[in-house]
Amino acid sequence: MSTLAFADDMARLQRALAQCHDMVIRRGAVLEALQLHSGERVLEIGCGGGFYAHEAAQCVGPTGRVCALDLSAEQLAAAQARCAEFQWVECRVGDAVKLPYGAGEFTALYGVQVLEYVVKLDEALREMHRVLRPGGRVVILATNWSSVVWHSEQPARMERILSAWRAHASHPDLPATLLARLRQSGMTPVRQIPVPVLNTSYGANSFSYYLARMIRPFVAGRQAVTQEDADAWLSEFEELEQKGAYFFSSTPIMTEAIKVAPHN
Repeated sequence: MSTLAFADDMARLQRALAQCHDMVIRRGAVLEALQLHSGERVLEIGCGGGFYAHEAAQCVGPTGRVCALDLSAEQLAAAQARCAEFQWVECRVGDAVKLPYGAGEFTALYGVQVLEYVVKLDEALREMHRVLRPGGRVVILATNWSSVVWHSEQPARMERILSAWRAHASHPDLPATLLARLRQSGMTPVRQIPVPVLNTSYGANSFSYYLARMIRPFVAGRQAVTQEDADAWLSEFEELEQKGAYFFSSTPIMTEAIKVAPHN
């Protein structure tokens, strides 16, 4: 897994990020792609603070089931609290490369900004194939981190910091290889569509505001980025906002696939 651990301050940042406007739009896109129905059994890999599980639970209703996995006990506690009103939501510790479920248990499965952190990704994809029923749907959202454009009046420093940040994920440009990996796992890709993020203002309702606060502690001390560099990099965004010169964009990609039923 990544050296970016979602505990303590990082976990709190992640939960704050999940509530900003950009992430509300993202959740809507993922849920629209899943097209969940009453009574379905759904698996979420990497549930974080439970924001997706909370909405998925309302889609499948009490005749369905939502199983939400994460490696972080702190995140799972937050997810359990958020979904406490839904007795058909199960939050538990689980690893994507060894899913604690039987074959064919789920009609749908999704993971948002999580599979790029799984070192043994192909094993995880085979596990996903195993626990899906024939005809089961998969939705995976991951960012091509090389797609990030972030304006700075110190472009060399920005390049160093974004280069150091790429080390936070085992597969920083996962969407570029995901279709082939899904086919190798036995699943059939359906489509890939962008779910872009554009921020032209720097504030607490934007994705890049929280991302910057995750990046600063991670990159300090890596690849010639000093703590002073990281602090100055973060401070510049307020200055750019005051000048009306702030700009950030990235291109997450949503990948949809199915497990095709075997021919008789």
